[in-house]
Amino acid sequence: METQTIRLNPAPPFPNSALPVILYRNCFTDSKELEHRLRSNGWIPDWYSAEGMFPYHHFHSDAHEIIAVLKGKLRGKVGGPDGVEVVMGSGDVIVLPAGVAHIGLAVSADLWTVGGYPSGYAIHDFRLGDMGEYANCLANTLSVPSPAADPLGGLDGPLAETWR
Repeated sequence: METQTIRLNPAPPFPNSALPVILYRNCFTDSKELEHRLRSNGWIPDWYSAEGMFPYHHFHSDAHEIIAVLKGKLRGKVGGPDGVEVVMGSGDVIVLPAGVAHIGLAVSADLWTVGGYPSGYAIHDFRLGDMGEYANCLANTLSVPSPAADPLGGLDGPLAETWR
C-alpha cells in the first residue's frame, strides 16, 4: 500500500495538526471490501457524497476524518488557502487529523465518495475558520486522541506508525 504524508503548520484561523495527513494510493478496488476493512479497524463509514469535500475551507475540531474515493476523481486542498493540493482517484483514501482544513476544488462527473470517523466520533463541530474561535478550536483538536488502529492496515498500518 503506497502512502504519502503531508505535514502542515497551523494557519490561523485553521488549527491544522501536528499529526500529518495521510494519503493512501490505490489501496482498494471494491467498496464493500473497503467498508469491511474500515469497520474491522474501528473506522465507521458515515456519509456518501458526489461532492467529496465541501467546496469551501472547513475543518472539524473534534474528530479525525477519512474520505475515500469509490469512483471518479477529486481535486482538493488541505491546510487552508496556502495549503497543499491533493488529487485523488478511485481507490484512494485520505485521513485528515482533527483541525485540518480541507476544501474540494473540482470533481469528475462520476465522483462518488464515502467518509467516516473512528468509532465513537462523528462531525459535531463543523468550522469555517472564524478567527474568534481559533483558540478554542485549537484546544479541541489537541484533545482528540489518536485512533486505536489505522483505518486500512489495523494495528500495524501506516497511521498507527506515523501518528505515534
